[in-house]
Amino acid sequence: MKFGPLGEAIEAAMPTSEADPIGVWAASLSLYSAAISRRVRTEDRRPIVVWTVLAGRSAIGRKGYALGTATALLGKSIGGFIHTRKRSGVSSGPSLVDMLAGLELDTMGADGGIDGRCMLLEEEWAAVLKTQKKCAKFSTLFRTAWDGKPISNRTKKDGLQSVAQPLLGFHAHITPGEWAKYVSASEALGGSYNRLLPVLVERSKMLPYNNKWQLPDTSALKTAYTWAQEEDRVMRFSVEAGERFDEIRALVEDRMAELPELLASYMERSAEQVQRVSAVLSATVMEEEISREAVEAAWNFVSFSMASVEKLVKDAATNNEGNKPMKTPEELVREVLKRYGGQAKSSDMLRPLWGKLNAAALKETVEGMDDVEMWTERTGSRGAPSIMFRLVEEVQAPEPKRPDAQVIDMQELLKSKNKPVDPPALGNFFSGLI
Repeated sequence: MKFGPLGEAIEAAMPTSEADPIGVWAASLSLYSAAISRRVRTEDRRPIVVWTVLAGRSAIGRKGYALGTATALLGKSIGGFIHTRKRSGVSSGPSLVDMLAGLELDTMGADGGIDGRCMLLEEEWAAVLKTQKKCAKFSTLFRTAWDGKPISNRTKKDGLQSVAQPLLGFHAHITPGEWAKYVSASEALGGSYNRLLPVLVERSKMLPYNNKWQLPDTSALKTAYTWAQEEDRVMRFSVEAGERFDEIRALVEDRMAELPELLASYMERSAEQVQRVSAVLSATVMEEEISREAVEAAWNFVSFSMASVEKLVKDAATNNEGNKPMKTPEELVREVLKRYGGQAKSSDMLRPLWGKLNAAALKETVEGMDDVEMWTERTGSRGAPSIMFRLVEEVQAPEPKRPDAQVIDMQELLKSKNKPVDPPALGNFFSGLI
């Protein structure tokens, strides 16, 4: 997923942060995309805002820590935007329109023109979801805002309020249990949640109580932010990036075809999510042409989100059906290896095993399994060797041979009533039936 100065900054900050690096990446993409959304668009004139959700258990998920790390990293580049445009607690359609219209109204006549950018941060998303369900308009207006299309609302007091081009960023936190309770199937089928990129997160490490964040130099991000604000930027795929994007679209649709309708509904906009994320990443290196490398980094993030959604939805269904017997660690390892065709890297194994086995537990489990082998292998020119796992077929023990016996056929026996029969052979015949 790492790409450009944003990826380098997050990597440099992680040794002194307990957050999940994917959580920091997700929060950073939401914040930065919202900040540059005023003048940066895709080539089909769509917004580039990336909406993310961190799903993790209370305390050990370190969701707030991830957002805090992202906010600190981006403070010197987009800190002013975050401070002045951060909002929360929006729980109805009319309040959403009123908030965005108010931001536009406040900037009318300003030197830079109307600026309706907004960053909606919901760190207690479950509480807001409870209230949002009471408003029939919210889901439709929320979806339309992500699409960048006009939204409006009419009130008796103020008449018609409208926003021609919503510039809404969104980032939220929720626990897996709250997801199961408040993220409804009907809303998902209606398309409310396929605009979001949820990712499962957990604490990356435990640091001393007196640990202090060590923030890296982020001047490159500040320069890129200035570049994005100077003039209108239209983000276009290079030829190679466009070809890879078409391949990804086909992969997403093939995966959706394999899934139940409810689960597939969360992934309907995964291809556009790749386009948006890759556009944001390209903006961080001040390039309007999106490279294949940016598309690959975006796809790695979006595919991780797709895997997170599968786990969240399936776990929610399991909870609703009642408690089921837990699988053993060995069964989980075999199941994941079969999913990857019998062989996988440790990093690929740990994603679907999130919350069940960590790296140390995975290694310990495999060491006690006769049907899984483990080794290290260098898969690239840089970095540490990867730990590899392979499922091997169990060796079947040969069946014990029966002692040689004189075999007799029943039909032949019946035909030879008057012929003497060898008693040992007859005894062997009936003992074989028993």
